[in-house]
Amino acid sequence: MGSSQSVIIVTENETEEENMSDFLQEATIEQITVPEEEPGYPKACPPLDTKEDIFNKADYLEIDNRAKNTPKDVAKGYDLLIQYLTQGLQNDLQKLRAIFIWLGQQNIEGEKYPKKTSADTPIGYMKLMKDRKGNYASFFALLCRTAKIPCVIVKGKAKSVSYEVGMTEEECQRLENSWNAVYVSGGWRLVFPLWAYRVVVGHVKEGFVKIEAGGIAVRKREKAAMGTDVSQLNEYYFLTSPKDFIFRCFPNEEKWQLQETPWTIKKFADVPYCRQTYFENMVSITSSFKCRLQTVLGECTVAVKGKRDDVFDYELFYNEKESMKPISDELQLQRYILKKHEKSNVEFTLRCPQMGVYTLTIVFGNNKFCLCSFKITCHDPKVDCQPLPVSPEIGFGPSYLMEKMGVKAQSHKTAVVRIQACKETTMTFTCMINVSVETILVHNSLDQEELKRVLKQKVEKNKLTVSIRIIHKGEYALRMFAKTKDSSQEHQNICNYLLTSETEQKRTRTYENAKEKIARNKLNALAKTQRDIIGLQRAIKTFQDLELEDKGDLSKAIDALDHGKAKKDLKDAINRKRLDFLERAIEQAKDSKFSDKLQVDIAEAEQQRDELKRLKSYTHDVLEMKPQTISEIKRYQQPSKVVHDVMIATYMLLGEKRQELENWETIRYLLGLTGRDSLLRRVKDFDPKKVDLAIYADVEDLLRNYTENDVRTASSGAGTFYVWLIKVSGDMITMSSSA
Repeated sequence: MGSSQSVIIVTENETEEENMSDFLQEATIEQITVPEEEPGYPKACPPLDTKEDIFNKADYLEIDNRAKNTPKDVAKGYDLLIQYLTQGLQNDLQKLRAIFIWLGQQNIEGEKYPKKTSADTPIGYMKLMKDRKGNYASFFALLCRTAKIPCVIVKGKAKSVSYEVGMTEEECQRLENSWNAVYVSGGWRLVFPLWAYRVVVGHVKEGFVKIEAGGIAVRKREKAAMGTDVSQLNEYYFLTSPKDFIFRCFPNEEKWQLQETPWTIKKFADVPYCRQTYFENMVSITSSFKCRLQTVLGECTVAVKGKRDDVFDYELFYNEKESMKPISDELQLQRYILKKHEKSNVEFTLRCPQMGVYTLTIVFGNNKFCLCSFKITCHDPKVDCQPLPVSPEIGFGPSYLMEKMGVKAQSHKTAVVRIQACKETTMTFTCMINVSVETILVHNSLDQEELKRVLKQKVEKNKLTVSIRIIHKGEYALRMFAKTKDSSQEHQNICNYLLTSETEQKRTRTYENAKEKIARNKLNALAKTQRDIIGLQRAIKTFQDLELEDKGDLSKAIDALDHGKAKKDLKDAINRKRLDFLERAIEQAKDSKFSDKLQVDIAEAEQQRDELKRLKSYTHDVLEMKPQTISEIKRYQQPSKVVHDVMIATYMLLGEKRQELENWETIRYLLGLTGRDSLLRRVKDFDPKKVDLAIYADVEDLLRNYTENDVRTASSGAGTFYVWLIKVSGDMITMSSSA
């Protein structure tokens, strides 16, 4: 195969008996055996930076277009193909991208190949792949190795279409698959070619009944189907974050997890089934972080958190196969999931009317993309399980739509409100004068005329008061609709409250005992200081568990908690010095209703973010350097003065003493360190604010007599460090003089 160093072993023909129903599972029996790894590769360790740090798709459009239009005849040989794809490209990441795009363009299944082809050519290997005697991971490795890009074939378990939510550790063992780890831009990155190029449409598992979606009864028995294998480029599986990748792909060798803290196969099997959309939209699960859940007294709650305007919904399935009995024909299936939200946190509480095994999938956005799924087992159906009065699309609780319309809850800020029969409950809101608000009450069995008599609404200037005095116990839904007064549009639903009456056993006394007074006082004290967020969360839960009357205490505490969380998130992001955390915290703080109070914290976070972006722009070229370039500098027995001075300046910024650096052997020793002590890792972790201004002045003075051309002529690698040194030192000195 020309310059490729891979050893190819041609084996005897074997009959492959594999599960062909999983189009996203690589062939496990290959006619050509490609070594998983080659000697001399860098040590496996987590990458120092993210995909966003090193790759911007817009910068690769020309490379992509050229790769897509590669002539077919160059695929007759590996050297010929790679020479064409990488012509004029400057670094390994560009070359990797060209290979990735070219391979994704190949119609391997539909191509008609010559009867006689050599397996030692790209065309020959693609013919083997068509016959399920080769796979993408091995082919991708052969291509990368020909381009001198370190590429490992990683074998392990992957949650593809044959995976069922809630599979045990033992069941996950059969999910064999393979993907790649490539070394580019100074670190190991993950690529899953098969999943990047192929998608299965219409795959349906046997034994499931879709019973509810978004509050609407479905009762649709899903018919098992293999689905259709479709070619479609998915950028997500190109340089995927190892922290996200591990949720769906578990390598047999621990080192290829590329994690600081490795997972076990048990954890891989236990975590929720999180899809691509979950990670791309930076959603988090705030309830129990397990994929197998149990009901308690017939109920189970799943909670997620995203941005304030994110739209979440659900789909509910009943697993007849595992439940070992069909869903009852007598059951009304809709409105058994309570969707409630407070700002960006959304909870889905399932009320189970029947024993059995359920799958709850949370979907995202208007297109209902699958976000995450859970297997819920119910051994104890809810006693006298009643459906909700309504199952509104926007859910229950004060909503983002409500704020956009200019209506703000004052007295009740939680989705569920406890009320008493024959006792008036008053709810207050503020609203803009130009907004028209209508409220209605809904019950499962009572008619609208009776409900109208127990609901009163009054508007005085910008204050809206809603009073409810029910006669019958049970659950009610208070629905609020609004529009601007000059609009010709109909009123739209902006908020819903679930009103639930107390049972006969509930006490009606008005005084509080010592325990209850302590709980109220503690809540108020913690809400006032906002210093103990966890303590405040516990105090709110205790207050709610004791079912104390909300005299404004609970509402203020919830506001204080949200304000404190937003402030803490900003501070944590600033301390972590991670761009992704900073950008998310800033966005959430700006979306928060407390944004005015957070202006100082937001400004500090934005300054940190801008500094990190600027620093990353400086360090990008350094982190793009190959280990071989660092090794070349280290191999100098006695470097030129310019190279020595540049490396002295580099290590001075990184905290080493100049006197010791005058000895070249000290620098050679430092260049040979690996892991957290490696030069590239130290540059990655470098914080310019921690360096004394005098050091920057010394660096400028040391390099004053050199130009970039002088340094690059002596050593290309030293030239890259020179540019970094000049930019960082100049920037920090300028900032100091203008402060």
